[in-house]
Amino acid sequence: MEILCVSNGHGEDQIAARICIELEKLGVSAIALPLVGIGHAYRSTNIPIVEGSTQAMPSGGFVRMDGGQLWRDLRSGLAGLTWKQLQIVWQWSKRNNFKKTGQKNIVLAVGDIVPLLFAWLPAVFGGCDFVMIATAKSEYYWCDRKGRIPTIPKPWGGSVFYPWERSLIRSRHCQATFVRDRFTANLLDNQFRLPVKFMGNPMMDGLEAKGLELGVSEDEWSIAILPGSRPPEAYENWQSLLLGAHSIARAMSQSVTFLAAISSELEIEQLAQILIQNGWIEVDDLTYKLQRSRLRLVMHGFGDCLQQSHLGLAMAGTATEQLVGLGKPAITIVGNGPQFNRQFAEEQARLLGVSVTLVEKPAQVGEVITDLLNDPDYFQDSIENGLERMGTPGASQRIAQYLVEHGLHS
Repeated sequence: MEILCVSNGHGEDQIAARICIELEKLGVSAIALPLVGIGHAYRSTNIPIVEGSTQAMPSGGFVRMDGGQLWRDLRSGLAGLTWKQLQIVWQWSKRNNFKKTGQKNIVLAVGDIVPLLFAWLPAVFGGCDFVMIATAKSEYYWCDRKGRIPTIPKPWGGSVFYPWERSLIRSRHCQATFVRDRFTANLLDNQFRLPVKFMGNPMMDGLEAKGLELGVSEDEWSIAILPGSRPPEAYENWQSLLLGAHSIARAMSQSVTFLAAISSELEIEQLAQILIQNGWIEVDDLTYKLQRSRLRLVMHGFGDCLQQSHLGLAMAGTATEQLVGLGKPAITIVGNGPQFNRQFAEEQARLLGVSVTLVEKPAQVGEVITDLLNDPDYFQDSIENGLERMGTPGASQRIAQYLVEHGLHS
C-alpha cells in the first residue's frame, strides 16, 4: 500500500506531515503533493515531495480572501501548475497493486473541497481510494451548542459541508472522513447520516515544550505574541501587535513578559528594527524592554512559547487555534490581510468561541485585558472551551492507526 498526501495550505501541510510521520512509524510509506507553496512542513520533517510538483505563488494560498490575489496567481502560472498536479495524482492512482497485496493505494486529502476533488476524480476513474481530513470545515462557524448564531445565516444546504461535498464524502471510494471537532461530527451524523469520524484535531500535536528558559518569573503575566508566518503581512501584523502590547503595558499594574513566536520564514532583523522604532530598548539580540515590560523573540521554540504563556495577542491562523486548544484565551486584532483580514478574523472568532476576543484597533487591547483579568471565571471557561473546540493531543497517531487497521482494503 502507498499513500499520496494532497494538501492545500501551510496549516494543512503541517497536519498532513504529522500523520505521515505516524504512518511511517507503522510501516506505511507516504509521499506528499502540497498544492500551495513549496511544502515547508513536509521538507522540515523529511517527508518526500513529488519532484517538480510545487511552485510558490504571490498569494501564499489565500485567494479565497482576496480576488485580486487569484488574478496574480493566475498570471504566475496557477492554472498550468494545477493541471500538472492533477495529472500527477491521476498517474499515481493507476499504480495500483491491489492484485498483489489486496490493498488499493490511497490518496490522503487534507484541507477543503480542492484536495477532495483532487482525490475523488482519480479514485472514480483511476482505481485508487481516498481518505478525507476536513481541516477547514466546522459547524462552529455558524452555530454552537445553543443553536444557530443569530447574526449568521444558515449555510446553503444546512451545513458548511455543502451538498456536493457531502456527495463526494459518500462515494464508495471514500474510505474515511475525519472532521476537526466532535460538534461537527455529531451535526453531520444527526442531520445527514454522513459517515464522518472525530478522533481529535492533529493541530494539537507537536506542541510539547522543549524546556527552553524564557525568563518568565512565577509572579508575572506572560503573553504570547503571534504575528503569523508569511511576509510581508506578518510584518504589518507585528506593528499592530506591538501597539497592542503597549496598550497592555499601560493597563497592567504588574510587569509583563511578552513571548513572540517567530516563524523561520521571517527576518529577525526586520522585526527588531520595528521594535526599536516603537520605543523598545534592546537588552540582547532576542530581548527588549519597555518600562516594566519585557519582550522575548522566540525562534525554534513555538511549543515553549505557547505553554509558558497565560494568554495571547494574535493575528495568526493555525497558531491562534493551537493557543486556544491549550486552554489559553486570545485577543485578536482586525488586520488587512491577505490572510488575517476582517472576514478571516470574524470567522476565527466564531470558530473558537469565548476563548477569542476580537478588537478593531490595537489601542482597545488594554481595556479588554483589564476586563478579562477581572472576570474570575473566564480563564477556567477558556480551558473548557479550548478542549471542546480543539480536542486532546494524539489525533495524528489515532488517525494513522485507524487508517492502518481499517478502511484501507477494497
